[in-house]
Amino acid sequence: MRRIALLVVAALGVLGVGFWFGQASAQTGAAPGSAQDPLVSVSYVTQAISSALQGQVPSLVSQGIQSALPGVVTPLVQSTVQTDVQAAVKNLPTGSSESVAVVSVPPGQELLADQGTEFVLRGGSAVVQLAPSSAGGFADLTSGENLAQGATVPQNQLLLAARTDGRGILPVGKARILVLVIGQYTVQAAPAQ
Repeated sequence: MRRIALLVVAALGVLGVGFWFGQASAQTGAAPGSAQDPLVSVSYVTQAISSALQGQVPSLVSQGIQSALPGVVTPLVQSTVQTDVQAAVKNLPTGSSESVAVVSVPPGQELLADQGTEFVLRGGSAVVQLAPSSAGGFADLTSGENLAQGATVPQNQLLLAARTDGRGILPVGKARILVLVIGQYTVQAAPAQ
């Protein structure tokens, strides 16, 4: 029984203290969420900031970006564009080394291929013509053979010049030859035979 009496007295004491604090805060007249009562909600903070700025946020952001453009953004954009342009210019093909050229070689002329040049005989008949100082011939990448001096050039097979040493092909007979070339080449008068 004694315990129950102590619990009732303690409960009444807590209620009395709570009532006293309630009365004290009611006398200050502070409304919940006001400057005198700092416990606020998110909506109150949002509303207070919005009303304080009164629509000035877009203009402040715009002014901040405009003031940053000359000093930060413009040089950054310019350096990025310059870097991209320089990289693009470095990657441009030079001459005909990266493009396919359709070359018509008349009788009495020869097509000389530089080192690394690839070509395909598409029309007519041709033979391999090597300079006296040339060693080897053309690599036939399609059949895996070497085409030496005087060999007949097969049509529609990919050939490769290993060196720039006067390697070429000559038309046979009185007809032109049609050659697809990737790389550097020269068409010149054929040597007298």
